[in-house]
Amino acid sequence: MIGVILSLMLLCQSGTAGVPEAEVWLLQNGTRLPVPFASVAEVNTRGLNNFIYTRGYTNLDMDVFFAGPEATLRISDRKPVFIAQTDRGFEPILIRLETRRDRRICRTQPSSASIDNKQGFRRQDIVRTVLTVNSDKSFTVQPERPLPPGEYLLVTGSPHLGRDFGID
Repeated sequence: MIGVILSLMLLCQSGTAGVPEAEVWLLQNGTRLPVPFASVAEVNTRGLNNFIYTRGYTNLDMDVFFAGPEATLRISDRKPVFIAQTDRGFEPILIRLETRRDRRICRTQPSSASIDNKQGFRRQDIVRTVLTVNSDKSFTVQPERPLPPGEYLLVTGSPHLGRDFGID
């Protein structure tokens, strides 16, 4: 069991693990602009000792730290529209990142996992969006309400492969 857990952790930290990447674009004036991947600086797990000791009966929480105090993609539109093309079985989720000094943080907790939140993001970090499935099976993603200034991550699978942007 420990070998399986360590293998999963390594796959998460390595990023792609052989899975095709989603394509994500910001829609501006009818033009699709590619949204870059967030630069992962570090991944920490919390509770690994208890998780192993209890044979999986306790939480194994994960923090993904993204490099820099802010994303390189800056947006002034408070209700941006994104197009996400993914075949990975995950609906896009928009997450508000916590900021600390020179990093931005995304936290996941298995106890928060559900059908619409497979990754286990904390409820308070999830931004409510309007999702539309397009004829080509891509998703149009738009926040329900104008976003306050801050740092965000659009996730189409693993948070390690998320796309980040900031609202000024």
